[in-house]
Order: sequence, then structure tokens, then C-alpha cells
Amino acid sequence: MNSFEQHVLETIDKYNMIKEGQTVIAAVSGGYDSLCMLHVLYNVRRLRRFEICVAHLNHKFRDEADADEAFVADEAKRLGLEFFSRRVNVAEYAEKNGISFETAGRNLRYSFFAELAEKFDNPLIATAHNANDSVESMLMHLMRGSGLSGLTGIKPVNGNVIRPLVETERKDIEKYCDSLGLVPRHDHTNDSNDYRRNDVRHNILAPILERCSIQSLSRTMNILSADDDFMENLARDFVEKHVKVSDETKRIPLKEFNKLHSAVRRRVVRIALGECGGEKPIGLVHVDEVVKIAEKNYGGKVIQLPDGRMAKIEKGELII
Repeated sequence: MNSFEQHVLETIDKYNMIKEGQTVIAAVSGGYDSLCMLHVLYNVRRLRRFEICVAHLNHKFRDEADADEAFVADEAKRLGLEFFSRRVNVAEYAEKNGISFETAGRNLRYSFFAELAEKFDNPLIATAHNANDSVESMLMHLMRGSGLSGLTGIKPVNGNVIRPLVETERKDIEKYCDSLGLVPRHDHTNDSNDYRRNDVRHNILAPILERCSIQSLSRTMNILSADDDFMENLARDFVEKHVKVSDETKRIPLKEFNKLHSAVRRRVVRIALGECGGEKPIGLVHVDEVVKIAEKNYGGKVIQLPDGRMAKIEKGELII
């Protein structure tokens, strides 16, 4: 095991990503990042005693898409790993659902991985997001006016999804692949600034990295992440102690609620709204509307929220 693989293994262990006996579904597109991840996982699998299989989603968007699929299939065969693939029309799905191509691709990928995971006991889905991707996500959220949670980058573990390369820089990933003589596939759409992430990568992050490092930006995200976890725990502790639950209705005592710091009040409302069902996202504008009627104690005031959710003040309680 070389120093690069040791670094990735330290990340895996640091976040307790993989337990003995689990099956890791490696999401492999064929590019540098995913090919690197596949080989690292393959080379450390015996040390942590887990199984690996390979998954590839063919977006049918580029002329090279079928060749990419064949490349990944051949790589899996060369390593003696089981291979799964699916072909989808991402552009058609995006148009039908009125969403961006990037969002459509992400939705279809994770849907495919989730279905595939049902085939295994204790499955994990490994995606090849790296430290650069995490910083790019932070910048994208910053430009949208995100709160603290959006500035913490990509989570190393999210449910059964793990990111073994999340603390690894792209330049080191490329060096690792080159050292093994791997020749990854090139997705020419990554060269275009028509996609927002590419624009951030090429025109915003690149100049920033001339003045500071990925490590320094990652350090800031780690600090923000710790602060975010602290406030989230405060909010969830309040919900557990004070919020009465009946079916999908939450009753929050105004006296105790209004004593909280505004940052924690927002989180309590977001948690309560999220637990009341609905698929449409709850934005800051919705949360702040609810917090405002609670602060002013507007008895009888009703606020209609996405997907039929609502909030009102009644007899000293905020009812969601």
C-alpha cells in the first residue's frame, strides 16, 4: 500500500465509512476520480474485509457514452468484480421534469444506486467526490446566499453513501492514476462553462487557488461543519424535550421556543417542517415566516407552506 492509498484509508477509518463484511457499490463513470477510487478500494479491501462491485449509469448524452460504459465494464472484469449498468436518457428526463441536466443526472444516478443496493445486505454506495468538489459546492452555496449548513462542503458520509476521496485533492488523484498507468475516459462536457459547477471550477476556484490552497479552504469548512453540528444538536435536543408530536402535527410551546437564539429557532422550525412530510423543499423565506408569527405571537395567523404543510399560532403553541 502506497502513501496515497494510506491517506484514503485514513479518511475511511476517520469517518468509520466501511465495516467488515459490507458490500461497497463503487459508482464509476470512467474518469480520473472514480477510476482512482475504484483502484484504491480494490487495493485496501482485504485490509478492512469488505466486498466491492461496480456500477455505471450511461447517460446517453454524449457520443462516447457507450464507449465509456464498455470501458468501465472492461475495468471491472479485469479486476474480477461484478458489474452493473443502466442506460437512461437524462436530457429527456430533465425536460420532462423541468429541471437542469445536472440535477436530472444526479437524481437518476442515485435512484439507480438505491435500487442496486437492495440486492445486497449492508450495502454502501461509494461516490468519488474529492476535496476540490467539496470546495466547489461550498462556493456554489455561498453565491446562492446559503446558511451555515450549505457552507460545510460535501459530507464524507450521508446515510449509506460514502465519499472515500473527500479529503483528497484532484491533482493527487491524477498523479495516482498516472502512477498506475491508468488512462481514464475524458468527458468533454467538463471543459464547458455552460454548466454551473464547471464555471465555478474554471473561473472562480482556479483564481482563488492562485492565492490559497485547497487545504486552507477545507479547514474553514471543517470549522463551520463543527459549528453547524453543535447548533443542529441544540435544535434537535429542544425538539426532543419540548415538541409534542401527534401524527404529522408538531406542537411547539411558544414560551420556550422564543427564548432560543434565532439561529436555533430557525433550525427547530426546519426540523419540524421536514418531519411533517412533503417533497418540495422548505426555503429560508418559509422558515422565517413561521419564526416571525411565533415571535409576534400572532394568534389565529395561518401560513400556507409547500405541499400542503401549514403553521399557525394557537393557545400559546406554534402548531406545524
